[in-house]
Amino acid sequence: MNKFIILIFTLTISLGASSQEIKYFSVDQAVKYALENNYQIINAIKDVEAAGYQVKESTSIGLPQVSASIGYNDNIARPVMIIPDFNDPSKTMELQFGTKYDANLGASVSQLLFSGEYLVGLQAARKYLEKTNTDYFKNVVEVKQQVSDSYYAALSASEGIRIVDSTLRVTQNLANETREVYKVGFAEDIDVDQLDLLVSDLEASALYLKNQLIISHAYLKFYLGLNDGDSIVLTDNMESLIDVRHNSGFLVNPFDVNQNVDFRSLNKQKELSWLQVKLEKASYLPTLSANLYYQSQAQRDQWDFFNSQGIWYSSSALGVSMKIPVFSSGQRRSKVKKAQIAYSQVEVMEKQLESQLNLQYDAAKNEYLNAYRVYENKQKNRKTAEKIYNVTTQKYIEGMASSLDILNTHNQFLNSENEYINSALQLLKTGEVLAKILAKEE
Repeated sequence: MNKFIILIFTLTISLGASSQEIKYFSVDQAVKYALENNYQIINAIKDVEAAGYQVKESTSIGLPQVSASIGYNDNIARPVMIIPDFNDPSKTMELQFGTKYDANLGASVSQLLFSGEYLVGLQAARKYLEKTNTDYFKNVVEVKQQVSDSYYAALSASEGIRIVDSTLRVTQNLANETREVYKVGFAEDIDVDQLDLLVSDLEASALYLKNQLIISHAYLKFYLGLNDGDSIVLTDNMESLIDVRHNSGFLVNPFDVNQNVDFRSLNKQKELSWLQVKLEKASYLPTLSANLYYQSQAQRDQWDFFNSQGIWYSSSALGVSMKIPVFSSGQRRSKVKKAQIAYSQVEVMEKQLESQLNLQYDAAKNEYLNAYRVYENKQKNRKTAEKIYNVTTQKYIEGMASSLDILNTHNQFLNSENEYINSALQLLKTGEVLAKILAKEE
């Protein structure tokens, strides 16, 4: 019985552990995973699929259209007509027309021969598909930035936790040693209090950073399309990511506004607006179509439609029709003018966006270069502050420095670490902003 209980307990633990999946991600792996599982990307892919079917739908309008019909009537009360009596015109007689039952089978084929609106509409559907593909890439660029930024935020929180935890351990040891020295009378109570205060501050900082790490992981999992129960492990570090980005040569290539995804999307919108003008102008053109119709009809007083001896009467017709617009009281002209105004507005927006993107690129490039200089400076300060803190700690252990010295160098060290981590995070984020502007549609 005890062995059975142990077996059940072991299986329960195993099943619980297997329900939580641990995933390891570098930045590139996280982006790749998001492009397959992110909710925004999934919907963007569906938009592209829908646009493809829109092209097929528009194309099918100009292809042969075939329909069939089947009809059956049971004439419960057949119509009666009153006419003059053939033998005595002064009298009338009643005539009942039709048969008790009738049925008909029909088929029709129609073909659009010419329509200016159809031709322009087909061009617009294809252009819309192009724009949807561009908007999909625009979503890819946006999701890449979201994933990368949340990844960097998680790395900065992890780095902060590492620094605070390592400093906390050293400070706790110093506080314990100082407390023992105080007990034998070789230290003052203020030294113990100051070190206890440092420990308390570090514990509060560690708790804050751990909460920040939980939040940043939650955002990252959301952008990746992961479940809340999944665990993620980040395999990159901030310094290597900065080195890879800075040495990639992405600052060498000149900025081409025509390759920017936002500009390309607006350019597709401009082309669609021009096609709308053409569509309204095409309403002045005639529409030509052909129709072929065939029908077979049977009339019976007895329900014997499947009798091979029964007669079915056939009729068919082939026709060509042309619809010619003549006068619309200025409605068509107003639609053309309205479409032309909308097109001119997009032209203005295009010029505005071109200037705006050039300004954004210059600003993003300068911010990145400034962030890199700040990062290099904070990196040097960090190393210097760490060296001073380690030396002061050793001196304090040897009795050559006071607790006040430890407090000052400790705060200096933590501030320099915090500034370094923030500068690295800012540099990575400004790099993503610049990369987003420089992103080219594949």
